[in-house]
Amino acid sequence: MYLIYTDETGTNNHPNIPFSLYGGLVVHESSVLKFEMQIIEIVQEFLGFKNMLEAEVHFTEIFNYIFHNKKPSKPRKLKEFEEDIFPLIKTKTKEDVTQFIAELFQLISKANIPFLFSTIDKRDEYHKNHHLENEEISHNAYAFKGFINLVDRFLTQKQEMGLLVADDFSNQIPKKLKQLSSIELISDKTIKENPNVKEIVYKRVLAESLVWKNRFLKDAIPQNSIAPLKYKFESNSFNLIDNINFVSSKESILNQISDVLLYVIRKMKEYELNKDAYPEVTIFFENEDLLSTIQFLKKHNIIQETGIAKNNGKIDIYVEYKSSNG
Repeated sequence: MYLIYTDETGTNNHPNIPFSLYGGLVVHESSVLKFEMQIIEIVQEFLGFKNMLEAEVHFTEIFNYIFHNKKPSKPRKLKEFEEDIFPLIKTKTKEDVTQFIAELFQLISKANIPFLFSTIDKRDEYHKNHHLENEEISHNAYAFKGFINLVDRFLTQKQEMGLLVADDFSNQIPKKLKQLSSIELISDKTIKENPNVKEIVYKRVLAESLVWKNRFLKDAIPQNSIAPLKYKFESNSFNLIDNINFVSSKESILNQISDVLLYVIRKMKEYELNKDAYPEVTIFFENEDLLSTIQFLKKHNIIQETGIAKNNGKIDIYVEYKSSNG
């Protein structure tokens, strides 16, 4: 069995963030412990985190401070940052962070740990025509759908089952929604009335992918898919265990590292789109070791990406496979 440690980035409906990514590390159960121990050593050496249970690697905050000298604006997050993170990173440099990132990518190369993700371009026109009349719902639904489609393809090739491991987002769901049944929670009505609660969108997408083997779900959830594709049956998941395993990300270093990798990939995509708008990312592209490692990972399909595109009026998933001989 594979454990899939997931996270997302760029999900906020912000005009300056053109890409939304959902992805994660796909780790075979036999490799989890040794891989996790290596990750912890890298974090301790390059970021100075000594006790991984006392401080969480919130990479957005680390990046914003070291690259922009900005601290969190919200009082609660600012308090946590100043108490837990700032004392550890106050002397770190951009070069330290870049080397930390390079070490992470090199480790997943050495350990052959797949990193799979889905990218959504939020500027695409089809988001504006979503049947629930909200672009943010469309972004999140298609990002997650692309990801579980890619993961299911991987698991099919391996003839293995997979368990999604995600950050416990129960505190992100408003109290009024927690009183609803699991079916009411993922209804069109609930999602449309709460478009920024991305967690219930993910639940709906996963439920839709499993209706083929659950008659109750088939009869209960709307027939109109929240993220319709050109090929209806492509949306079915055959190798994912039915429920997402929710954990506190503070207690799961591999979920934290998925967040780091996704954030870095998103920033690099933004830089390639507009170099002048993201000059802080230049240092990543000046690090030849980092770039060559990422290229190697893509060439050998250790890093795999899927996207969504509309062709001839139909929305379809494409997978960017590379030839290892190319």
